[in-house]
Amino acid sequence: MSILEGAFLTLYGLIVISWVVRHVLITKIHRELDVLTMASPTFSCDGPPLVTALIPARDEEDALPSCLDSVRAQTYPNLEIIVADDRSADGTRAVCERAAASDPRVRVVAIEDLPPGWTGKSHALHVAAREARGRWLWFLDADTLHSPESLSIMMEYARSRGALMASLLPASRCESFWERVLQPLEGIVLMRSYPLADVNRDDSKLAFANGQYILIARNAYEEVGGHEAVRSWFVEDIHLARRVKAAGHRIRCAVTTEISSTRMYTSLGQMVRGWGRILYDALDREPKRIAWKIVEPLIFSQSGDLALLVAIVLLVAGSSGAFAWGLLVLSLIHQGLKQSVLVRMYAWSAPAIALYGLLYPLAGWLSVWISLRAIVHCLTGRVQWRGTDYGQSTATNAPLKTGAF
Repeated sequence: MSILEGAFLTLYGLIVISWVVRHVLITKIHRELDVLTMASPTFSCDGPPLVTALIPARDEEDALPSCLDSVRAQTYPNLEIIVADDRSADGTRAVCERAAASDPRVRVVAIEDLPPGWTGKSHALHVAAREARGRWLWFLDADTLHSPESLSIMMEYARSRGALMASLLPASRCESFWERVLQPLEGIVLMRSYPLADVNRDDSKLAFANGQYILIARNAYEEVGGHEAVRSWFVEDIHLARRVKAAGHRIRCAVTTEISSTRMYTSLGQMVRGWGRILYDALDREPKRIAWKIVEPLIFSQSGDLALLVAIVLLVAGSSGAFAWGLLVLSLIHQGLKQSVLVRMYAWSAPAIALYGLLYPLAGWLSVWISLRAIVHCLTGRVQWRGTDYGQSTATNAPLKTGAF
């Protein structure tokens, strides 16, 4: 074996060892997570404050009925529900009106246009929040489902942690092949930039919230400017959380596989477009940060696929030296460590799809394509989403302070 070949195997061995470190790290991370289950404590204080559930809905006639049924079934005793029908062209309005007719807690806000400088979801929630009477606001996506105790558990979670903003990462309902392959990986890509242990530390500036499920005290929401202050961001949730934490308020984020679930996208095309938009905003529209989401897996993950292929080619071609065999052994160890890490992490999204982590070689290249789309958004300043063509816009900032139960 030449000196160059030896140096190459040493370098590649370090990449392989990094996956042992990752196993250790994800074990540590999992122990530090706030995990909510059906057995978690529920809110039991006297005089529970009024909570307003706010659901933006654009062309959600398929998902919205189940979401509304699950919200209306909450055991939390003091709840009102506002659905913002945002320029829907399908039967969303009829779904809303049926729910309102059968439940006096439900109200419908009709939105007919989108002002310049706003993203659709931020505007819909801004309009709906002005109609809310609750001391707490519960922002939900129309593609979410919730156990009857969900809100009560989250209210107790916020109360016990002294948090004015609490968010949840629901279980992922992955029903198609492509969802099971790609959806968990994109969640991993995002959350590696927002480790929840750091988000939940009061002495850390890192802030994160998941717009699929946010519970926030109204006074904190209004103090930081509400959705108007984050009107131009597609990931308004993260930027709202940054403002709340910068104002000195405590935020907390938990995970669950039991009390809430979501089905973000139903097709490969939706996932590619949707996650491209999310990464574009979540990484602050900075091409260099997004590019690292391509380079890092190429070095530490896809390198294992290439190494295995090269080792097989060398051996088939008759090279039976130490380099070929060493490369084969290292690449097989690399594959085993990598795939076992991914299976563990896929299980965090939904235990039933854990083994789809074995299809990472396919998901990884799709993830590269998504990141490339996000870079294109950065370079062009344009995003098309849900029938609206957005041009370049700049997020605004506003002043910020406290209060709660």
